[in-house]
Amino acid sequence: MANENAKFLQDFGRRLRVGMVGGGFDSIIGETHRIALQADGLFELVAGAFSINPEVSTATGKALLVADDRNYLDYREMASREASRPDPIDAVVIATPPHIHSDVAIAFLERGIHVICEKPLTRTLEQALQLKRAVDASKLIFVLTHCYSGFPMPRLARDLVAKGELGRLRMIDAEFAGGAAGVALEPGDISQRHWRFRPGIAGREGILGEVGTHTYHLTRYVTGQTPTRLSARMQTFVEGREVFDNAYMDLDYTGGAVGRIWSSYVATGNQHGLSLRIYGEKAAVEWREEDGEYLRFRPLGGPEILYRTGQDGTSEFVSRSARFRPGHPEGYILAFANLYTETAFAIGALKEGKSPEPWLKNLPGIEDGLLGIQMIDAAARSQAAGSSWITL
Repeated sequence: MANENAKFLQDFGRRLRVGMVGGGFDSIIGETHRIALQADGLFELVAGAFSINPEVSTATGKALLVADDRNYLDYREMASREASRPDPIDAVVIATPPHIHSDVAIAFLERGIHVICEKPLTRTLEQALQLKRAVDASKLIFVLTHCYSGFPMPRLARDLVAKGELGRLRMIDAEFAGGAAGVALEPGDISQRHWRFRPGIAGREGILGEVGTHTYHLTRYVTGQTPTRLSARMQTFVEGREVFDNAYMDLDYTGGAVGRIWSSYVATGNQHGLSLRIYGEKAAVEWREEDGEYLRFRPLGGPEILYRTGQDGTSEFVSRSARFRPGHPEGYILAFANLYTETAFAIGALKEGKSPEPWLKNLPGIEDGLLGIQMIDAAARSQAAGSSWITL
């Protein structure tokens, strides 16, 4: 990968210039994006409107050494002024709450700037459809940071499924069930609630946007299958909380497979809690993000095979997703960085007049985001109808 990155920089002649909307020092996810985008040296952060709080926004930009004339207080001004510069940003990173994702993204797409957006795609289905129309019309690159698809081992699981090593799939089981104090408890001062627990921003079913869309995307990414219908049952366990903090979904697939997704903020004692299990007629695979270097492959009637990140014998795509030799754990940030690096190569291809599709086919994009919002909409309707089955 290092040689590929060096060649990219040599051919492109510079690092890609990126701006950020949201992600200030009062943000949880902003620093994750900044570390990931710098990991392979293909991007440089040169502009931003980092917070709706002017003091936080300005202070963040200054601390990040963003030039004063590119340290904005409003994303609309940022989009307009960046597009008119002789050295505009190539892409914008959107790290805001989801209820303004569509407005921010459209402002930059209309000015010819590629978009890298946090999940969920939007707050509502109407916004998601509006944004999809804008992306389609722009012909620009739109990447949604479902970062877990950047881990090498889910990519290997995808290869194994595609090659038929599991046979016909039967059960697809995933969970993202955390229970650390930061999500399992309400703050003493309700005004200090994170936006994910504010129904006006995230929606009552916001848990499915915050964690459920990750598992929904990951199961689709690995299996290549999208559910045809779902039944959802959601609960609120924490007293005084205005949003659901636990959700179960049953899923049916075209090929006859069945599945389930469990999303939770109140799985007491769990830290992160993301895992994936896929069972076919010939074999099964299992991956846990907290032990993310390993993929367990269990053939029927044979010994379990334990794959490890960086080992030989996988595809070129899986191999290039790992930076180090086996024994040197990589983890979350470098999985996130894989998405950024592949986005850089896609943007580079487009600027050279080549098709970005070889890179985009492995990256989560607008279609994935729309499917995630359609899932949330269907789950909310299912819950309201007594957990009835809803067609997707």
